Amino acid sequence: MSKEKNIKIDEIFKHEKFLGTLVHLLTGLGIVAGFFALIAVMNNNQKDAFLWLGLAFLIDSVDGTLARKFNVKKNLPNIDGKMLDSIIDFFNYVIIPSIMIYWFRYVPDQFVVLIPAILIFISIFSYVNLNILTNDNYYNGFPAIWNVIVLYFYIFGTNQHFNLIFLILLILLKFSPLKCIHPLRVKKFKYLSILFAIFWFITSILLILIKDMNINSVYEVSLMFLWVVSNIYFISVSIFKTLRN
Repeated sequence: MSKEKNIKIDEIFKHEKFLGTLVHLLTGLGIVAGFFALIAVMNNNQKDAFLWLGLAFLIDSVDGTLARKFNVKKNLPNIDGKMLDSIIDFFNYVIIPSIMIYWFRYVPDQFVVLIPAILIFISIFSYVNLNILTNDNYYNGFPAIWNVIVLYFYIFGTNQHFNLIFLILLILLKFSPLKCIHPLRVKKFKYLSILFAIFWFITSILLILIKDMNINSVYEVSLMFLWVVSNIYFISVSIFKTLRN
């Protein structure tokens, strides 16, 4: 009887180990998506670059939940999932957006090297900062989500000088008492935050797809309005948390 029980436990462990391996492979696909985004940048194709970054963002949004569900840390103790995730995030959230700022001249020529260099430099210390998150999982200071910021420049079509001023402001906010919500980790309003995050992601993809296309203006304006509302939610929650602190 005990022998049969041991066999079943062994089979379950192998099954969970296999699922854990699949989760790590899924996480690893995020950097492959980032690589294709980089190729799109070098081909001067902003739309494809953002779509590949969107895929990487989607993978990053679900792999952590799957890793916890299948207890990957216990079943695959020799693979540091957190380190794997951080390497991929740094590539997709920092390196590629910095290259895009340079490649597509999002800022004036005098700053086209300096600003990306600053973003990369200060973001390194975000990834090694053990206190980057508060006890209730808000970011301390503005998080290194430069891919999202560059997406805003692309969708709104803002000019170089506005982009420069906005980036300088965010660099300063990185060292401020600002508390930014992590939509998947903050427990308060978690389901509402997840709903808005899904809403934001879908509308972002649609706005990327229809940009520069001859689309009905009412549809485009409505989509933009819904996208802005989802952004306002995260900004409002973050400001409220900062003021409360």
